[in-house]
Amino acid sequence: MSEGHSIDAPDLYKRIAAGDESAFRSLFEIYAPRLQAMAARITGSVTVADDLVQDTFLKIWVARDQLAEVAQPGAWIKKICFFLAVNYVRRQTIRDKVMHTVGYEKDSAGKDLPVADLIEFRQLLGLVNKAVQQLPEKQQQIYRLSREQGLSSSEIAQHMDLAISTVKNLLVMALKNIRSSLQKAGYPLLLAILIDILI
Repeated sequence: MSEGHSIDAPDLYKRIAAGDESAFRSLFEIYAPRLQAMAARITGSVTVADDLVQDTFLKIWVARDQLAEVAQPGAWIKKICFFLAVNYVRRQTIRDKVMHTVGYEKDSAGKDLPVADLIEFRQLLGLVNKAVQQLPEKQQQIYRLSREQGLSSSEIAQHMDLAISTVKNLLVMALKNIRSSLQKAGYPLLLAILIDILI
């Protein structure tokens, strides 16, 4: 069986959806090298890329029961890893306070990233930002300090004069409310997984 045929074979995805671990390992062997290369190109780090590929397949396994319903599972798998890599760079630039005009639109070699994928990334980011704006004040503040300024729970607790446990609970509530808001808006599970990357 050719590599291309293996990637497009509906049977492989049906087996994974049914919980077949050997089929999942086959999928990993097919996709991991190309995803690792893409993530390394975007982030500039092989180590980070390895972690992102592992995270990609973890998300695929968690949502495996939906996999057989995806029209283009190969494109969806690539998109998960792409979003993880671009979001990693976005958060690093925010954390390191080095946002510039190029931002996360180019890979580590300075080449432009796919325009269509970046547009979708920004659209989903916009959905998340809208959901964040609807959060109660303290949840929103804690979310922004955590995700946008990169502060730890202990740093947020000190900044807001709250117990660390309170900060953690409010952050969990914030993330739950963001997901709930997006699901109520009618976004399907598979799209929610991509959105989950951004929050």
